[in-house]
Amino acid sequence: MEDVEELARSLAQVAQVNRWLGGSRSLRHHLAPLLDGRRGVSVLDVGTGNGETMREIGRWAAARGARWQMVGLELSAPVARLAGRRARHAVVRGDARRLPFRDDAFDAVACTLTLHHFDDREAAALVAEMARVSRNLVVVSDLERTLPNYVGARLLALTLWRGNRITRHDGPLSVLRSFTAGELEQVGREAGLRQVRVRRHVPWRLVMEGRA
Repeated sequence: MEDVEELARSLAQVAQVNRWLGGSRSLRHHLAPLLDGRRGVSVLDVGTGNGETMREIGRWAAARGARWQMVGLELSAPVARLAGRRARHAVVRGDARRLPFRDDAFDAVACTLTLHHFDDREAAALVAEMARVSRNLVVVSDLERTLPNYVGARLLALTLWRGNRITRHDGPLSVLRSFTAGELEQVGREAGLRQVRVRRHVPWRLVMEGRA
């Protein structure tokens, strides 16, 4: 039980830092065009974690008069259970590399702070799977690999994350395993996306957008 509680606290810390550093804000920026003239938009979040990002996106869309159908996908059974207990949307357990959905099942497929857990070949395959189940938009939000970002993660590990061994270890490592803008764009092109572009969102975030 202690391990599950520690995991839950770690996921909450990741979601908190994601908000502070503009992760949710940058994702909203790229999903905003779907608000125009459409009410029944479906969005899949690959690697949903504790589901907080999708809850924020759902609240944001609802505040603008849109009812979006949000679905979260998570491989880990304990994490999927944590997300399911808190979520106001569906949470499905499954492998991001073999998404358990039909082709063109969603209007948009997003992935936040997940892609850096895969090597280059697996990352391209994962994004290709995202494109397969998307009718329109594919969005990947992840960390930018720079020295200042790594130093910032190390400082967080020594302060805010000091009491949680999971976040303390994974936070700095995630920066080391993340992307430059050129690398993230290359992943999108290798995955077969169209109209690939990568935008930097201050301070730590890169967002790749492409069309399925």
